Amino acid sequence: MPDGSPNLTKAYIAWALGSLGFYYAWFHRVLPSVMVDRLMADFAVSGAILGTLSALYFYAYAALQLPVGAMVDRWGPGVPYASALILAALGSALFATTSSIELAYLGRIMIGIGCAFGWVAALKIIALYFPPARFAMSSGAGMCIGLSGGFSGQMIAGTMVDAFGWRVTMWGMAAAGTVLSLAVFMLVGRRGPAVGDSAPPPTMKEIFTSFGIALQQLQVWLVAGGGAIASAPLFVFGSLWGIPYLMQFHDLSRPHAASLTAMMLIGWGLGALFSGWLSDKVGQRRRPLLIGLFIAFATLMIAIYVPDLSPTVIGALMLVNGLASGVIVLTYAMAGDLAPENARGSTFAFANMLIILSGAIFQPLSGWLLDLNWTGIVENGARVYDLATYETMFLIVPATYVIGIAMIMMSRNTEKTT
Repeated sequence: MPDGSPNLTKAYIAWALGSLGFYYAWFHRVLPSVMVDRLMADFAVSGAILGTLSALYFYAYAALQLPVGAMVDRWGPGVPYASALILAALGSALFATTSSIELAYLGRIMIGIGCAFGWVAALKIIALYFPPARFAMSSGAGMCIGLSGGFSGQMIAGTMVDAFGWRVTMWGMAAAGTVLSLAVFMLVGRRGPAVGDSAPPPTMKEIFTSFGIALQQLQVWLVAGGGAIASAPLFVFGSLWGIPYLMQFHDLSRPHAASLTAMMLIGWGLGALFSGWLSDKVGQRRRPLLIGLFIAFATLMIAIYVPDLSPTVIGALMLVNGLASGVIVLTYAMAGDLAPENARGSTFAFANMLIILSGAIFQPLSGWLLDLNWTGIVENGARVYDLATYETMFLIVPATYVIGIAMIMMSRNTEKTT
């Protein structure tokens, strides 16, 4: 849709609502981290049970990606997305009211299903409302907004939990999901402007046929799979083991270590915004993607394996790593460029599913590797891993960067169209 179109305002409103849904999904993703002690006490469960409660979100989210893509291709992003937000709101309300861990499981699954629509719907909205030449910029800005739900969510939700309790906080999430759902239904509507009122939407059979054609293309697998594998270091270091590693071997407090690893996520959001703008500006996807991944590779290897770094240097490395890693958003644009027009939502969902599965696979693998080389030391009931054990486990970082970069290098560059 060219600038100056009378529907440009509606396009930006639809984009904003899609991005807010991704923010809402990320906010829910981090909520258990600020409620751990309260949830364990109120439900009288162990850390393992609580870990399962948190992980159910990711399992539901990943499992729904392909059906979500088919639904937004068939009916447009508005109605499926609005309905999913209502489900997430109902799951939040159930979670807020129950005293049963089983019902809490159900609430968390409902939240995961409802949030599974956010990013795919946002990408579909961008594809419908904006020209292809602005896809990378718009999706990068949307990812920046969504990722801000991760680091800001911890601060906002942490304050709310301390002030009002976790149940009131979950009621707030139920209310937010309901309001956002109504806004999406009213302002995004049933169909996108690119479909046209007189054009019949593709059937589910046509969508899955086109999606099957897309998945038969090696290029889609190289791009989506390479991006997912190259995302593993964020899940392994930034989202799981970076904090205890920095605390133990750089003698940092937990808040200080957490603030340093949070720089990766902040940088990722800003990097996604910048790389999307740059990709659209130069008309290329693969070259900026590869440059960013090489920089991310180098900075994280320095942070892990170079001794005696100051906290300031570590923070700078984390920020640069996140900024460079933001180029992962370009894998969505590349995969979409390679997909048939009526299967772009399904292809976005496939790429998103692989990234979610990257965390689901490499986080347990990293823990297994730590346990495999554990020397048996326990402090305050928790296992303590020595430096050699951490450095062996962190070999996942160069391995996944090398494999991901190699897969993307084997793909072809896709250029913007106008």
